[in-house]
Formats: sequence, C-alpha cells, structure tokens
Amino acid sequence: MGTLGITRRAKNGDAGLTAAVASGAKLGSLPLAEIIRRGRRRLMETRALTAMGVVGIILGLICLAVMAARQGVPIPPEGDLHKPASFNIAVGIYLLTITLLVPSAGFSERGKKRWVRWNVGLFAYAYTIETVQVFRGLDPRFSKHATPWDQVAGGVFFLAALGTLVMFIILAVRFFRRGRPDADSPIILAIRYGSAAALGAFIAGIWMSVIGGRTTGVAGNILPLHALGFHGLQAVPLIALLLLWSGYDSGETRKWVHATGILWVAACAAVAFQTIAGRSVSEISAASLASAFLLAVWAGIGLFAFWRWAATPATPRESPGT
Repeated sequence: MGTLGITRRAKNGDAGLTAAVASGAKLGSLPLAEIIRRGRRRLMETRALTAMGVVGIILGLICLAVMAARQGVPIPPEGDLHKPASFNIAVGIYLLTITLLVPSAGFSERGKKRWVRWNVGLFAYAYTIETVQVFRGLDPRFSKHATPWDQVAGGVFFLAALGTLVMFIILAVRFFRRGRPDADSPIILAIRYGSAAALGAFIAGIWMSVIGGRTTGVAGNILPLHALGFHGLQAVPLIALLLLWSGYDSGETRKWVHATGILWVAACAAVAFQTIAGRSVSEISAASLASAFLLAVWAGIGLFAFWRWAATPATPRESPGT
C-alpha cells in the first residue's frame, strides 16, 4: 500500500513512492478507513490474482466444513482433508499478499500481464490437484495408492511448485534493483527482508517434495519452517507500515525494519537448524529457545508499532496520482 499508502505512478511502471515519504515528512496517523480504501485499490489493480487468492481461501473453508461434517475422518484410503484446507488457505493469503506488492514492483504493462497469467495458471492447477485428489481419497503429492496417471499429475504438481518459485524470484528481484527511485524506502527494505525469508520457505517446500513428505529425522517437521518463511512477507512489512502510518520518521523506521527483518530471518534460521537436526520445533533446545525468543521480540516490536499507530491522532491526507 505504499509507504504511507499513497503511490505515485512513475512513467516506468509505478515503482515510485510518495514525496512525503521520500522527504521524511512527519504526519499524523493514517485513519483505518483510508488504509482499507488504499488496500482495496491495490487489490483491484491486479484483479485476477486477487480473485485467485479469494478462491483459495473459499476452497480451504469448504474443505474445513467437509472435514467437520465427517468429524475429521479421512476419505479412504488417504484423503486427509486437513491438507487441502491448510494448503488452499495459505496459498490464498500468499496470493493476496503478493497482489499488494505487484503495483510497486515496476513491471511494464506487458510484463505484468504475462507474469499474472503464469501465476494464475500455476495456482489454478495447484488448487485443482490438491483439492480433487484428496476428495478422491489420494494424497496429491506423496500418495501410496496412486495410479500411473495420478503419479504423473503429482509430478506436474512438483513442476508447478518450481514455476511458482521462478515467478516469485522474478517479482522479488525487482525490489532489489539499485536504480529504483524509492530504493531507500523502509517498505522496500521490509519487502527485501520478507523476500529473503520467503525464499527459504520455497526451499523448504522443495525439500518436502524431494523427500516425499513433511517429516525428517526422528521428529522433525519441515512444515513450520515452510510457513514461518512465507509469513515474513507480512510480518516485516507490517511493522514498517504501522510505523509510517503513525507518522514515524522514515529514517528511524528503517532502523526498526532492519531490527525486525534480522529477527525474523534469524528465527527462520533457528527453526531450520532444529528441523535439519530432525527435532520437533516444540522440543526444548538452544535453537527452539532462540526462535521463541526472537519471535517474542518481534511481537513486542509489533505491539509497539501498533500502539504508535493507534495512539497517534489521525490526519486526513490527499492521495494524488493513485
């Protein structure tokens, strides 16, 4: 939603941020109604991705409803409804998150359309295979009862996952370009940290595909690492947004972003260490205690940022060029 939610479109494709942010001007708190309005405007700029995100969440909720109706009993022989429920909802949230980032990525109009089409195709297949196979009683990726055709579909699913990684890298790289007019923005910095964490999540996803499951070692589960990494795309930018929405100085916000970004990436590294060792993230160890401490500190900073935004008197703002 831009650093203060006001984005001026540059001629090269909406990479710029507001003049107020660039100058470090202090403003009052941005009202919630304005935040929602600008967020909705961003989502509507890439409606196909927004629709795909909403579809994922709805599919996940349907799976949860069916699972509740069946009282948690799997569909024989191996159709665990919890898997498509969590997968579809997680993917939906991921798509809505990157949809908010796309307008500031600096794509050309043609490049943006091509990138969106690829994502829609890849995730449409992912939703379909994940949901349909489970309702058929099969695990879409790691089935022990699959026919040859089901195995082929699972292989294509793996290729689709690699495709989504490529699409994410294409998006993320654009936020690391030095020539961006908004390269010093706290939001761009936060997106960079979030992208680093998300890249680790993709690697964890490939790890699960290669070994044919979520478990490793005696009690290790790769899924928490996978999830934690992706949530970096929300956790770090959220701190920056709350501070900037409260009128916090841009330079000071960058310091907080560095702190929260390092905290989140370090927490991911600690969870990765615990997982690689084949131990559960709930098992007491130096790595699990470190990850818990790092996330607690992040939560404390998040509460501070929210308090700053909530406690600062709101100031209406113009929104030119949005």
